[in-house]
Amino acid sequence: MTLKEIRGELKKIYKERTRWDGGKGPFTPSLVKYRELTLAKQRVLYQLEEAIELGDKGEIRFNEILYESLTESQKNIVSMIR
Repeated sequence: MTLKEIRGELKKIYKERTRWDGGKGPFTPSLVKYRELTLAKQRVLYQLEEAIELGDKGEIRFNEILYESLTESQKNIVSMIR
């Protein structure tokens, strides 16, 4: 991923998080897991951005794989919710 792509993904996450209803529940376990994964993806994108700036290829690849895994997990949860 490039820094531009990372920042685009972060923008999507920020936009999604502004739509969250805060403490208005009840929340299903699937929705809780989806939100947890969203926050994890945000953190991984920050780490990926830092690794790119430092030029650490091993850390870049690790975070890319982790991000792909989190994204796949979210897709599975979405398919279960629908």
